[in-house]
Amino acid sequence: MPNSQKERNESPICCIFFCEFDHVYGPKLTFQVPEDIVSEDKFNALNVYLIPKKELEGRLITVNSNNLKVIGFPVGLDGPQFPRNRLIFNLCFVCVSAMRTVQYEPVVKKLAHYLINLEKECQFISNKETKSTLPKIMAAIRDQLTANRSCELTITESTTIYLKVARVRPKPDPVEDHDVPIFLTSEGSIVPSEWDLTTQQVIPFIDGYRHVAKIASEADVEVSLVKACIQNMIYYEIITLIPIFQYSNVYVTTPKISNLVESTELQEECLRCVAKAPSFKPNFRPVFQLYCSMTPGVTIKDLCVRFNPSLNGIDEKKLVHFGSLKGIIRRLNKYPILVDAPHLTSIAHQRGVYRFFDGNHSYDKICTEMSKSHAELEEKVEKHPSAVVCWK
Repeated sequence: MPNSQKERNESPICCIFFCEFDHVYGPKLTFQVPEDIVSEDKFNALNVYLIPKKELEGRLITVNSNNLKVIGFPVGLDGPQFPRNRLIFNLCFVCVSAMRTVQYEPVVKKLAHYLINLEKECQFISNKETKSTLPKIMAAIRDQLTANRSCELTITESTTIYLKVARVRPKPDPVEDHDVPIFLTSEGSIVPSEWDLTTQQVIPFIDGYRHVAKIASEADVEVSLVKACIQNMIYYEIITLIPIFQYSNVYVTTPKISNLVESTELQEECLRCVAKAPSFKPNFRPVFQLYCSMTPGVTIKDLCVRFNPSLNGIDEKKLVHFGSLKGIIRRLNKYPILVDAPHLTSIAHQRGVYRFFDGNHSYDKICTEMSKSHAELEEKVEKHPSAVVCWK
């Protein structure tokens, strides 16, 4: 999902309120910014969760009720200086109940710890005079986080609040042995010292052509560790995965091919990326013709024989990489199937490479698993009378 779509699904901060346990009145909604978002009735219905028992203190709590989603981190401090020897408070964010709010959880937790430290250093919460500045602080925090997704606010001479709303990305799909990682940014912009030692060892072998198993072998790193490193870099949108490039590959265009026609900016980027030599920029017409000729049953080798991209200054490997990264083309994979196997269990009992002929394993996956070439696997398929190939 694009970042713009993710951000549209994120809830705004509707309100920030501060509640506490008053030793006379009990749970009390002391301040809220802006006012009148959380009524007394709504607060009274939720206060058992916002000013909870001691067992729930020091934990993130999210309450979804009355069309509001409240995120808090209840705090309880012990000391003889407090009435009843305890100070209990909670600074909460109020959001839209049906929208995404997980991005605010670290911010609420960090704010609570700032308030704990301020109380320990200068009795900021227990002193009525300093506590009265909270509405101004809360308003500044809400305004800055809404405008910039970050906040820098000086509270005292020794304490400045630094907050940032991080973008929470979905967990990447599992990385397979046959996947090929490729950088989304220039490799020169990656600072190796910012990554762990294993990732530093893996990065030099990421070139858009080596698959995961090959990277692990050449970098002398366990495959499982390489997968973890790559998955981590995918999460931070440093790299993405593309299929193994082979001249026997078949690609087809997607509806996004129209973007290449409509956007002159995308065209210029395409011509820069697919050029065989940096000093020579090919014409758009032969590039677009190659993409449009990618149809079922037509391999990259067929296209090279027919159009000879090199004569037009086009690198066919870069052409495929660019198309895959931009979603202009997609790979059609081959999946071998044993058609006379009555049950999948009978396929599992097949010997050698045939145990993978269940329609769930692509040629790339089988070849990587069995250390075979596509030509060798193709020979096995042709030799078996019950083997067929499904393209998808």
